[in-house]
Amino acid sequence: MRCYNCGCNLSELDYCTACGADVVGYKKIMYTANRLYNEGLDRACVRDLSGAIRCLKECLRFNKDHIDARNLLGLVYYEMGESIQALCEWIISKNLRPEKNVADDYINIIQSNQGRIDTINSTINKYNVALDLARKDNLDMAVIQLKKVLSLNPKYARAHLLLALIYIQREEWKHAKRELERYQDIDNGNVDCLLYMREVDAVLSGDEEDKGKGKKKKKDDADEKTAVYKTSGNELIIQPLNERENISLVGFLQIALGLLVGMLVSYFIIVPGRLSAAQEQANIEIASYGEQIDSKNAELIDANNRISQLEQKNVDLQATLDSLSGADGTVDADNYLMAAAYAHMTQSGNDMEVEEYLAKITENYVTENASEEFIDLYQYLRGQIGETVAAGFYTSGMEAYNQMDYVTAINDLQKAYRYDPEDDDALYYLGVAYYDSGDVISAADCFESLLSIFPGSAQAQKASQRLAEINQ
Repeated sequence: MRCYNCGCNLSELDYCTACGADVVGYKKIMYTANRLYNEGLDRACVRDLSGAIRCLKECLRFNKDHIDARNLLGLVYYEMGESIQALCEWIISKNLRPEKNVADDYINIIQSNQGRIDTINSTINKYNVALDLARKDNLDMAVIQLKKVLSLNPKYARAHLLLALIYIQREEWKHAKRELERYQDIDNGNVDCLLYMREVDAVLSGDEEDKGKGKKKKKDDADEKTAVYKTSGNELIIQPLNERENISLVGFLQIALGLLVGMLVSYFIIVPGRLSAAQEQANIEIASYGEQIDSKNAELIDANNRISQLEQKNVDLQATLDSLSGADGTVDADNYLMAAAYAHMTQSGNDMEVEEYLAKITENYVTENASEEFIDLYQYLRGQIGETVAAGFYTSGMEAYNQMDYVTAINDLQKAYRYDPEDDDALYYLGVAYYDSGDVISAADCFESLLSIFPGSAQAQKASQRLAEINQ
């Protein structure tokens, strides 16, 4: 362990032997980071990937320069199908340690295969479409999209979990359990997955008990019908039903006579009354059928109208899917960030090319939708190109101002000041460009900001004079 102040190797003492700095707290922080890294490594070895991610993120909170933790976190993300987040961690790791870093091999494996990059983009795109469809309660289309996602990347854990949730919503418990088991094959420590599995197992075990009780009841009923119980004195005789009793001739004649009497009574008394009642019932049923037919016709008309509406909706949805490139802009933003990082890392383009990619990423996405890793890489790249880009925009802005192209001048000088907030010249000439373009309110804001931020600068006096002219 090296001293944070001078870089000298630390001993077991509570201070640095080279510069005398107090390193008690520093050692505790480093030891905590190393302990969290070891715990994350242990969890990753037993496939508790969710727990490993938590530990490694905590490790990086204590020591953001922990190269091994960043590389391992990238591997865990990649194992769970999160290729973009994995690539972000490896790029940051490579920039922290450009030489002798295994992250360089991981990045080359992904970037050397264009087909793999296309598969990653297609997977994220389809998952975002499926998530949007699920939010709109279009579960059938969402299931189709998720199956396509898993056919491209069977280890995409997030897709398995979403598909299991949809199956639970549709009460397809066996399919849900299968997807949850596949998720556990990837990550066996996710709390949400364990909770869903417990609920699914409870429903499935309840169904099996109900089936078992039904079979037992049917068997008991069948046993009761297979025998007849008789008593003879103190003995109980069990006689099967298929054993026929001998019937005497007298008994036979009595039965025949009873049948004949019953037939005559039925023919002359019962049958006419039942025929009349049957006729009335038939008339009632006919009227009821007529009402049902009218109702079905109305339902058929309504169903045809709904079919027409659904067909139109399907056409609109297909058009949306054809033009869709990420439900919340995730794919576009990730692609621009990867392109910017690759241009900066390989030196394939200058800093202005990197800025062009970063400028396509909206501030709204960065503040509301971006992940922590995305923001870290985004801010890192802005910091690396800030000085060069600010100078370039300042030069182009002044050239546009000299040519009285105030729109271009304002745009470029705004970017120059955004990348270099210490440049009072950029702020002053931005106010001048606003003033010459006729926007005196924005010009006054710029001059007031300059007087507030740079009160003793060379441009402050000029800004004060310009502000006095505006106030007059």
